[in-house]
Amino acid sequence: SSSWFQHKKHYFILSSAGKPVWTSRYGDESRISSLMGVIQAIISFFQDGDDTIKSINAGHHKFVFVHKEPLYFVAVSKTGESDVQLRDQLLYLHNQIISVLTSAQLTRIFEQRVNFDLRRLLGGTEVFLDSLSTLFNKDHSFMLSALQVLRLNRTVREQAGSIISNGRVKDLLYAMIVAKGQLVTLLRPRRHSLHPSDLHLLFNMLTGSTTFHAAESWTPLCLPKFNSKGFLHAYICYIARDVSIVMISTDKDRFFELSEWKSTITETMKKREILDHITEASDQLYTTDNVGAPGLLHFLYKSKVHVQFTCPDFTGPYTEDVNQKRLYRLYQHVYDRMHCRARPLKLYYHDSEQEIILGWITSSFELYVVFKHGTSKPNIISSANQLLRWIKKNEDSLFILDSPVF
Repeated sequence: SSSWFQHKKHYFILSSAGKPVWTSRYGDESRISSLMGVIQAIISFFQDGDDTIKSINAGHHKFVFVHKEPLYFVAVSKTGESDVQLRDQLLYLHNQIISVLTSAQLTRIFEQRVNFDLRRLLGGTEVFLDSLSTLFNKDHSFMLSALQVLRLNRTVREQAGSIISNGRVKDLLYAMIVAKGQLVTLLRPRRHSLHPSDLHLLFNMLTGSTTFHAAESWTPLCLPKFNSKGFLHAYICYIARDVSIVMISTDKDRFFELSEWKSTITETMKKREILDHITEASDQLYTTDNVGAPGLLHFLYKSKVHVQFTCPDFTGPYTEDVNQKRLYRLYQHVYDRMHCRARPLKLYYHDSEQEIILGWITSSFELYVVFKHGTSKPNIISSANQLLRWIKKNEDSLFILDSPVF
């Protein structure tokens, strides 16, 4: 349909037999089914010649293919995103399916019936694929392969971590508090840290459906980077507006113990006013005004050591949706240019009609900083250094420096 063509990016997932599994939410499914057949025919043509198709460039459109037996993943885009960025997004969609089924179950299903209609098993979970495909266009976590942490007073964060460390239930693997998709604190085993992409899938689950807001939930969950072949069990409960507690256990029969523990944690956090501080922090995000660097419009800062990133709330021109989208694509362009495998860069200066962006990569951080158009290079360097000093001064509130362990 004409509305279908207005969208700049589409995703398709199909089985190796050409059966539709999922597509981004636009268009008539009956028409898209025939399109899936065409995609499958193109892939098969290359396979017959002992080759694998990876991408096609056609005018302003880019087609990127990923084959993860027994499924095919395809992105069609005219957003200007690179092959690598689109391929990473397709791998996230694959991991989202794995998180619902596990890789072992997915393989077993198609070994038994090659024509199986996977939509029957995914029924009700497509909302998470929809949500993920939307986040790819506005959440920097995926591009940076890092976690966004809620800016919070260090003492408050440590108190929250201490509270969830007490009375730990048997067979607990991880426990965390999340506010509006940003991590507050995480309790983990001393020898195991959670991979950022697993946490991205978990946060997508929290924000992608309103189901979890209504009541306590107990759901099987596969974390692909942790173990793609088996299920863990996640207890999810919202303990305040937009603030949830997530506990992951290896035992499917721990719901009631975890529920009771959650009640103790919530009661203690309310008594000490920790929840009030978390809610207030998530409602009042910091802005570039807090930094006070002249000409600074926005920035992304990733701590490589902690695999976490921080960025200010949108202000000025970026309160408008169209400018936010342009800025997002600009960040993607600079990131892709600096991480080009053929010629990676440490510094990159990009001057566009609306703004100037400087990319700066060292062994300990990545910084992408945006200034008003016309800002001189000496002022950019001076303000960027001022920003780095501000981040260093405030790092104990911007990042989780010492995650509680057991």
